[in-house]
Amino acid sequence: MIIFANVLLDKGIFTNQTFTALLVMAVISIMLSVPMVAPQLKKINGLLSRSS
Repeated sequence: MIIFANVLLDKGIFTNQTFTALLVMAVISIMLSVPMVAPQLKKINGLLSRSS
């Protein structure tokens, strides 16, 4: 997404403000994905270890 937004910024389709908003949104979504996925991975790991 960041590369796509950068290309659109270079072409002049996005303004600097739009690019900054997309960049912040991408960074925040990446930061939030780890805490949201970690409990699910632990749950799956527990299920796998019980089945073997």
